[in-house]
Amino acid sequence: MSDKALGILELETKPVEHPGFMAGPGTFPFPVKRRMVPCAFTRNVIDGDKLVEAGYVAGALELERQGVSALVSNCGFTGLYQAAVADAVSIPVAMSSLLLVPFVARTLKTGARIGILTYDAPKLTEKHFSSAGWSSSEISVAVGGIEGSELWHEFAKPTPDIDVAVLIRDVREAAKKLLEANPDIGAFVFECTAFPVAAGAVRRDTGFSVADVTTLANMLFGMSADRSIS
Repeated sequence: MSDKALGILELETKPVEHPGFMAGPGTFPFPVKRRMVPCAFTRNVIDGDKLVEAGYVAGALELERQGVSALVSNCGFTGLYQAAVADAVSIPVAMSSLLLVPFVARTLKTGARIGILTYDAPKLTEKHFSSAGWSSSEISVAVGGIEGSELWHEFAKPTPDIDVAVLIRDVREAAKKLLEANPDIGAFVFECTAFPVAAGAVRRDTGFSVADVTTLANMLFGMSADRSIS
């Protein structure tokens, strides 16, 4: 019987523990080990603060010592630290669901675009794409966010109080607006790790595939080798 576990590197912001969130019960069908990264808050990570990179590396090393089989992050903007974390450990690392974009792109017909839904669209830049191994010159994407919404303001707080109904409403609205502006979208990738709870609603609304951090985590865990967890 496998004793594999997934390691999750978390913002210092209090994680949301509702079902369906990364810290919620039953979200993953396998054990997880979580580690908070000191001084990694929503705002400074989204702003690309390189000073917290060392904290992510240290957290990854500690989770590796504890025996996890793979590592993910609870903020897609930490994809900027992908190379540093992956180079520091000997287990698979996936810091952002943006890593899924080339795969999703290959599942679509020629000319279809990927809609990327993010926490803060103006902050998601070509650097984040490059850190995930692709560029917008190679893969056609349209980016939309929830900036300015009730959800956006709540997640900026150190201890967010998340109403799941509000989250689903705001993500559905963002998807609708992005699709109206870009009717050639053929699938969605959610950057924000809070958005998976709205994935089902967006699939029903649009009829399109939606990939997110839970998609990524399940893939990564499934391909990782067994290790002894402590």
